[in-house]
Amino acid sequence: MVGLNSDEWYVHERCGTEDQMEIFTPPEVKAKRPPGRRPKHSEAYQEMVAKKVSQGMSYREAGKAFGLSHGSIANILKKFEAGKLKEKRKETSTRYKNEVESYRHQKQINDLKIEVADLYLENLMLKKMLEHSLQKRKESSSDITSENLDLLPGRAK
Repeated sequence: MVGLNSDEWYVHERCGTEDQMEIFTPPEVKAKRPPGRRPKHSEAYQEMVAKKVSQGMSYREAGKAFGLSHGSIANILKKFEAGKLKEKRKETSTRYKNEVESYRHQKQINDLKIEVADLYLENLMLKKMLEHSLQKRKESSSDITSENLDLLPGRAK
């Protein structure tokens, strides 16, 4: 396929004896959030709970003291011991992330080019209007000097 843009997807359809080509632009894809639910408690709070439990407090005592279930405390302690308590959630990526990003950038560039062209035309129009108004003012104004006073009709003197 010679001369095809990378941001356009092409679908060939066989209709009778001729090939027809339809051009599709990829749909707008919203950025996805990282998978999993965010923790309700901060990392510092979870670290404090894990340290208290590792110092000898039972799961049930810690659950009553901190307002958490003993299962949540077990999960926090497991993450703390594995060193994954401060680990960030991983980002998900789609198959077409690069194509979608390039499509978004291309669309933004095209929108900016259109805006620049509109502003350029508006600027030209304003320049012509200014030039026209200055010309009209020049034509309609009468500068009476001693040199052209003799050229005026008799009544105007």
